[in-house]
Amino acid sequence: RTPPDVTAMRLGPASGAVAALASAALVAELSAGGGAAAMFFEGRQALPLPDRLALYIAALVLPLALATAAWSLRRGRQRQDGKSAVAAVSEPCTGTVAGQSRAGSSCSSRPSPVGRRLFPGTSSRWVANSQFGRLAQLLSLTEAEASCLEHRVKAIHAALWEDQGCRRCMEARPSSVGESETSGGSSSSSSSSFGSGSNEAREAQLHEPIDDYVVARFLLAAKNDQTRATTNLKNYVAWRQGLPGVVSPPDGWLNSAAILLPFEDRYGRPVVVIRARFLSSGDSDLFEQGFCATLDAVIGHLLSRRARGDALENNPLDQYIVWIDTSGAGMQNFFLPFVKTMQRLATMRYAERAAKMYVLFPGVFVRGLWRTVKGLLLERTQKNIQMVAEGEVPRVLRDLLGPGAQDWLPPELGGVARPWPSPDEALTLEDKAGTLAANAWRLLGAAPSWDAALQPQDPASAISGLAPEGRAAARSRAARNGHCTKCWDWLAHLLQMRV
Repeated sequence: RTPPDVTAMRLGPASGAVAALASAALVAELSAGGGAAAMFFEGRQALPLPDRLALYIAALVLPLALATAAWSLRRGRQRQDGKSAVAAVSEPCTGTVAGQSRAGSSCSSRPSPVGRRLFPGTSSRWVANSQFGRLAQLLSLTEAEASCLEHRVKAIHAALWEDQGCRRCMEARPSSVGESETSGGSSSSSSSSFGSGSNEAREAQLHEPIDDYVVARFLLAAKNDQTRATTNLKNYVAWRQGLPGVVSPPDGWLNSAAILLPFEDRYGRPVVVIRARFLSSGDSDLFEQGFCATLDAVIGHLLSRRARGDALENNPLDQYIVWIDTSGAGMQNFFLPFVKTMQRLATMRYAERAAKMYVLFPGVFVRGLWRTVKGLLLERTQKNIQMVAEGEVPRVLRDLLGPGAQDWLPPELGGVARPWPSPDEALTLEDKAGTLAANAWRLLGAAPSWDAALQPQDPASAISGLAPEGRAAARSRAARNGHCTKCWDWLAHLLQMRV
C-alpha cells in the first residue's frame, strides 16, 4: 500500500549500495583475473582492450547513476511536501499542524481612542436546532459529518463553559434557542438565560464572540475532531487573554508592503492581497506578528460592521478571500517557514477564515507546482483554490467586486484606480497595508504611533472638510506628488467636495 514514489525513495539508497558493492567486486575480479571473471568472461586476457575499458566504465558509472536517482527522488519528495504546504494555506483542514507552541505575539500598549485595545462588542449568534443543516451546507460538510454537527457544537460549548478561563469572557450557549431565526439562519441573543448572572459578569471582549459559527469553524479546521477543536479553542481564548486584545502591526512588516487589505468583495468578504514579489526571508516571529495583525484587522472590520447593525448575510462565517499576485515573483520569494507559520495560524487561531484563494498571473513555476500538489489535496480544497491566467484576471476580479470594480482596482489588475505603491513609495498606513486594515487598526487602537502624525490636527485645514476616504486620498497624493504634478487635480477635487 505504500505509494510507488515513496517505495522507490526508500529502496533507492539500498539498491545503490548493493550495486556499488557488486560493481566493486566485479572490478576486483577483472583486475585480478579471479575465478568469477574467468567463469563469466573466460579470463581477463580473452577480452579485447576496448571491451575491458567499457566494462570498467559501466561498473563504475552504474552505482553513481543509482545513487543520483535515489537522491533526486528524495529531493523531489521534499519539494513536493513544501508545495503541498503552499497550496494548503487557504484550506488548513487538509493536514495536521504539529508544531511546537510559540509565545504570543508582542502587542503595543498604546491606548486606543476609547482607552482599550479590544474588539467591538457584538452579540453571539446561536443556531436553532432546525438550522444546523444550513450551517453544515455553509461548511460544505458531508452527510455523515452534518448528521453529528449539532451534537459536537453543543458538546464543545459545554466543555468551554466548564473551563474557568474561558468562562470569564464568553457566553454560555442557551439550553434552548428560539426558532425565530433571522434570514441568516441564526438567532442573535444577548438576553437568554445564561445562568447565575454570568453573562453580566463577563470581562471586556478580548476576542470575537465564541458562538456557534466560531465553534463550527474550529471543528472543521480540526477535521471534525471534537477533542482537538476544543483544545484549539481553549488555547485561542488563552492567547487572546495573554495579549490582551488585538495584535499591533510591526513597522518591519508594514515597510514591506507585501500584504494589503484594501476593500471587500461583493459578498462582504475582505480581500487580502499578497504581493509575492515583495516577500523576502526574514524573522519568522516578525512575519507571525504581522500576519496576525492583518487577520485581526479583518476580524475587527467585520465585527465593527456587525456592531453597526449590518447582518452580513452573504458572509455568515466572517471569512475573507485571498488574492496572490505572483507576477514578478520567483523561487526567492517562497519560504517554507513562512508557509508553515501561516498554516499553523490558520488552524490553531484563525480557523477556516479563508473562504477562497485566487492565484493571479500563474507562471510556469506556479502552474507546475499546482499540478504537482493538486492530486494530494481534498476535493473541497481543490475547489477553493483557483488559478487565474493573465488574460482572465480583469474579468474574474470585476465579477468578484461587482459594480464599480474598476474604480477600486489598480491598472495592473485591470482597473483605473491609482497603482498600489511599492515598498519604497508607500508613505501612509493606507499605502503600506490597505484602507480597510488602516481603518480597522485605528478603530482598535492598534495603529502605529507615526500614523497619528499623518492625521489632520487642525480642524480648519483644507482637507478636513473631506470625507474620511477623501482625506486619505488627498494626504496620499499630496505626500507623493509634493503638490507639483497633480496639484490642480487635487485642488479641483477639494473645491468640489467643499461646495
